[in-house]
Amino acid sequence: MELPATYWEMVRQQTEPNDLMKFTLIYDGDLASSGNRPKPFEASKIRNAFHDQLADLWDSHVILRQLARTARRVPGAGYLLVGREALPDYRGPIPPLNDGEVDLCGPIAVPDVGGFIPLVRNSLHLACALDILFLRHEEPLALMKSGGDLDGRIATLFDALRMPDPKHEYRGETPTSDPLYVVLEDDVLISDLSVKTGRLLGVRTSKPHAVRLTIDVTVKVLRVTDINECLIGG
Repeated sequence: MELPATYWEMVRQQTEPNDLMKFTLIYDGDLASSGNRPKPFEASKIRNAFHDQLADLWDSHVILRQLARTARRVPGAGYLLVGREALPDYRGPIPPLNDGEVDLCGPIAVPDVGGFIPLVRNSLHLACALDILFLRHEEPLALMKSGGDLDGRIATLFDALRMPDPKHEYRGETPTSDPLYVVLEDDVLISDLSVKTGRLLGVRTSKPHAVRLTIDVTVKVLRVTDINECLIGG
């Protein structure tokens, strides 16, 4: 028997990454090239700069407040079943965990540093695409000169968007909050990248690494479950 086209469309939607919610981060400040080695201090300063924007996103976005209610499970018991009823009043307090439940949106500890709350993480089966507008004071064709190469500066930005790597010595600036909100658990969860460069106009600065970044983040689901389905269409 030949299966209907709608069946295969449903299978495709369940197996291909789905675009979920989108949000935008803004950064004004220094962005140095990583060169041949990471720059944890520079990355940590940028990571701290993103915290307030991400904390506001978690606090104000209806879908993320719903995610905080659904991204829970009892270890070894599979995923919790979530009702399909209308969204509750997201302005109300998020209920505490039940006995034995694990919060999949909770902080992840980095030894000797503190806790971090990434949105895009393995336990939620998420990835993301980044669309970056990269403005700097250099001449249009001077990306490889004093400000550092573009690839190296983007590598520093990737480090700033994720949790610090617990496998390496952390020599960065102390986190301004514990837990600190970040975009990514690991930068391997970046599935797509687009960078558009331009000249930064306005007040001139003597700092060679000064940039203004507009970062559009599109969250993608790798595997739809009852835990993360509230994100679809967010």
